[in-house]
Amino acid sequence: MTQKRSFVPLAVAALALCHCNSGSSANHDATFHDGETPLTDGGLADSTATHDADLPPVTVVVSSDQTIAGHPHTIDYYIPSNATKAIVFLHGGGGSKEGFAYNLDIKSSNASSSYEVSTDGKSWLIDQKVAAIFPQGQKIGVLKPSTWSNYLMDSGVDDVGFLKDLVTSMKSNPSLSNVKKIYLVGHSNGGVMANRFWCESPTTFDGYGALAGPPAAELDPSGSAHPCNPAVAKPYIAIFGDHDSQLQTAGNMAANTWTVISYNADSNAWSTTNAGEVLNELVYYTDKRVNMTCGGSAAQPITSGQLTTYSDCANTLELIIVAQVGGDAGDHCLRTAVSTCITTLAGNTGLDYKTAVFDFLKQH
Repeated sequence: MTQKRSFVPLAVAALALCHCNSGSSANHDATFHDGETPLTDGGLADSTATHDADLPPVTVVVSSDQTIAGHPHTIDYYIPSNATKAIVFLHGGGGSKEGFAYNLDIKSSNASSSYEVSTDGKSWLIDQKVAAIFPQGQKIGVLKPSTWSNYLMDSGVDDVGFLKDLVTSMKSNPSLSNVKKIYLVGHSNGGVMANRFWCESPTTFDGYGALAGPPAAELDPSGSAHPCNPAVAKPYIAIFGDHDSQLQTAGNMAANTWTVISYNADSNAWSTTNAGEVLNELVYYTDKRVNMTCGGSAAQPITSGQLTTYSDCANTLELIIVAQVGGDAGDHCLRTAVSTCITTLAGNTGLDYKTAVFDFLKQH
């Protein structure tokens, strides 16, 4: 395996769709080099105050650009020494692993040359006892966007096999020996990939989340090319905005499908089967996902400010819709309004994506 590492001493951690940046399952063990030891910074000792004084301080190790044999993807690991759970985060189309880590405020900058964890990121990783793993999506040719093979776009590689092998390697990684649950969460095209796993290989991960990343239309259970039929319905949380400029949700909240605005029929990075169509996350949730999960129908949602939350199937499913008010919130981008985004998904609502998703997933 090829590995390039950047260790950060700490005491306590685009659907081209979106330019928001920011197979077999053999056991390929992705471990750290022998003798590499994380350092600590006594200046952050307050963050370890809740731990037994006789125990060593909790540290966070950052390991960048790891690879797993047989796959071209590079992977960044942010691992607190007290981690009991882990999340694999998939960036959006045209995005990057570094950009997604920055957008979630795990990483302090958007640059691929620096892997310094942000102050809030350090506290969140250690307080939540969760490891954050960011793989890099691949692309067809130099000019195509980095993405995932999810029936909406095509990365040109076996992303399903890669993610299964990644989970296998994590389970045998001594740095993750206390991790008992592994979740998959994606933004935009990464969320579309998470939905593919929820439908086709649900037991690979212990739960799933999608930020502005609904299922590809090919996963429609009603007569599509790859109808969604999970062997077991795993926990799932989705968050999207009612004015998503990439998914074109405004004025289409009752439609069965949405069309990705950046779909390009001339690009072989896109699936041509459904011409850039994804399933309406709300309609799919209320009409099909709830029924597939627990055989019932969706309960009435609760609205608080700009957030409307559905919770169903004994809290196995959750859907949060962010409303745009006065031009604030409800769009596609996560941290900075760039490209076609007018604002961000959370806007000024105070919604923290990673916390909202993990607060749900860690219950399962």
